[in-house]
Amino acid sequence: MFTLRDTVSSLAPARRDDLGKTLYERFREEPDTLIVPVLDDEDRPIGLVERNAFFLRMAAEYGRALYANRPISALMDVEPLVVDADTALADFTTDSLSYRASDLLRGFIVTDGGRYLGVGTVLALLQAANESNRRGVAELAVAKADAERAQTFMTAVVEAMPSMVFVKRADDHRYVLLNRAGEKTLGFSRAEVIGRTDADFHPAEHAAVYLERDREVLKSGEVRVIEEDLVPRKDGSLAILRTKKIAINDADGRPEYLLGVSEDIADRKRAEAQIARLAHYDPLTELPNRVLFQKDLSEALARRSRTGDQLAVHFIDLDRFKTVNDTLGHPLGDALLRIAAERLRSCVREGDTVARLGGDEFAVVQSGLTDLAGATKLAERVVEAMAAPFDLQGHQVMIGASVGVAVAPSDGDDADELLKKADMALYRAKADGRGAFHFFERAMDEQLQARRALELDLRRALVAGEFQLYYQPLYNLGDDRVTGCEALLRWNHPDRGMVSPADFIPIAEEIGLIVQLGEWVLREACAEAATWPDHVRLAVNLSPAQFRDRGLVRTVVSALAVSGLPAERLELEITESVLLQDNVANMGMLHDLKALGVRISMDDFGTGYSSLSYLRSFPFDKIKIDQTFVRDILEDSDAMAIIKAVLDLGASLGIVTTAEGVETQEQLDALRDQGCAEIQGYFISRPAPASEIARMLGVDARKLGGKAAVSLETAGVKSSPPARIRRRA
Repeated sequence: MFTLRDTVSSLAPARRDDLGKTLYERFREEPDTLIVPVLDDEDRPIGLVERNAFFLRMAAEYGRALYANRPISALMDVEPLVVDADTALADFTTDSLSYRASDLLRGFIVTDGGRYLGVGTVLALLQAANESNRRGVAELAVAKADAERAQTFMTAVVEAMPSMVFVKRADDHRYVLLNRAGEKTLGFSRAEVIGRTDADFHPAEHAAVYLERDREVLKSGEVRVIEEDLVPRKDGSLAILRTKKIAINDADGRPEYLLGVSEDIADRKRAEAQIARLAHYDPLTELPNRVLFQKDLSEALARRSRTGDQLAVHFIDLDRFKTVNDTLGHPLGDALLRIAAERLRSCVREGDTVARLGGDEFAVVQSGLTDLAGATKLAERVVEAMAAPFDLQGHQVMIGASVGVAVAPSDGDDADELLKKADMALYRAKADGRGAFHFFERAMDEQLQARRALELDLRRALVAGEFQLYYQPLYNLGDDRVTGCEALLRWNHPDRGMVSPADFIPIAEEIGLIVQLGEWVLREACAEAATWPDHVRLAVNLSPAQFRDRGLVRTVVSALAVSGLPAERLELEITESVLLQDNVANMGMLHDLKALGVRISMDDFGTGYSSLSYLRSFPFDKIKIDQTFVRDILEDSDAMAIIKAVLDLGASLGIVTTAEGVETQEQLDALRDQGCAEIQGYFISRPAPASEIARMLGVDARKLGGKAAVSLETAGVKSSPPARIRRRA
């Protein structure tokens, strides 16, 4: 009697903790493996992974990213068909066809005493059943019922299989069997196939190939696999099949039939193609991604080295994309990126590579150049194309783009080196005002090295105590006295001397040091301000990066508590970008700070995108008019009109208005005439160290018990212009 032990195939199992990427590689390396059993620590089966289902899951959107590093216990079928090796073949197949036909068809796990022995497949069952029928023909002739049962079993298995099953005679290669799945796969009915050869309904060149393959199988006596066979259908289309063939011998051991099982792998091929595309193309713009770009660039450089021509790498960054994304939302931001990608495609020649490297960064490989003129023209086309308005569902958006260009071989012949130098050139283009292009120059590398050195020094400076605070007074025109001081950070480098905040603050924000610096400034300034007269407030600027640190409110509370400075004497200055970045979260933090009693000011008012809307949504205590308007107040009527409008707006909303950048008596008089309440600038005082500010504020007298009212007339901080401020009737 045949049992499942006679059909078992040895197959290395997997363990529950094996990762999805490990199984993915195994399936790719073992094309004949259709299922993989999963065992526990005691070699008992706990699950099964089926090849096609696994590949389809991995091909789904982000499938590999989701499952590559997860254990296969999350991917397996936890109820596989498991059967003991000593189960009778006929009993097993009859029962399985009754209630678990689908499991029988895909494969099952065979155990011996509950422990894993191997796997069983339909193909092995068919072979064993044929051998069983051949050996037991005498018994089956006597027991007709058993013969009919065996025949029913064979027919049921073959017809139920979702894969195409066919049988040919070994001598003349005529078909004697084709199941229902075969009819569907080929488009021919059984009546059109049975009794005929491949040459009767396939093109001659295909039929000749099939005949040669069949002869090889019959001659070898081994299983042969055709991994990817394009087989013509009746309607002229092509089926993509993976076919296994094996010879079935007669009683004398000679080939009598040829059995074939063909699996339609079109879905799997599509899945593999999708996986390959996801690995090399950006799904949003359908441009090559960074991986494919690097590959194309390396290949282009190899060709360039053979031909001796030049090659240009263009690094492209959209100038104001983030503002669009933050104000109009991500769906319209994505739409803009798709339009930008189409414009870039239209700028390049056939054969050039356009890629999206990530975010709003794109790149182009331009090969076959004889001089820089071609690269210049392409960069000009890109800048011009991106300067045109983008129509996003009725929103007319202007963004522009900056381009950095590096050229091989003059700037290098290595892909990474060229990208790095194109990035440096892009940085220069953006620094020069954006909406422009720049070629790499050797000085840029020197500047980059200098910037890196500055970055290293900056990381060390806070620990080394190289930072100090300067303070610039704010003067109330109605009271004729200093009513506040703004804390300003200075870096006294041991070798460079005083480093401009414009040089180190952007770097500190970029490398994430600004949060630590901001906390230090807040604590130091609060401690200093606690010694000032009670009517003098402290103003401290907050960077947008500090709002990304959700511990900002706790930091403010701690600085006030340790210093003893009353909350109402602390004024926190923010720029509009704080609200643009994460409106809901940052607005919530501002309300929490306001609830402490802290005053909130909007700095650089009038230079942003939508300041007026924020004045409606948050109760600011102060708005500061940017110095760019004050600078031109005497010569530019528009500047005066803007300042007057802001002053009137502040008065109507009950918000104090401060004019920054006041440098002359004439500017001050003009502002006073318009009703400006508070000014700040060099005319009052340049930023000064804490000790000088303390003397100006009369802190020594206060410590002795006096309550001096501080005016510029008594302060004497600056030498020019005169300290006396002229009051006008």
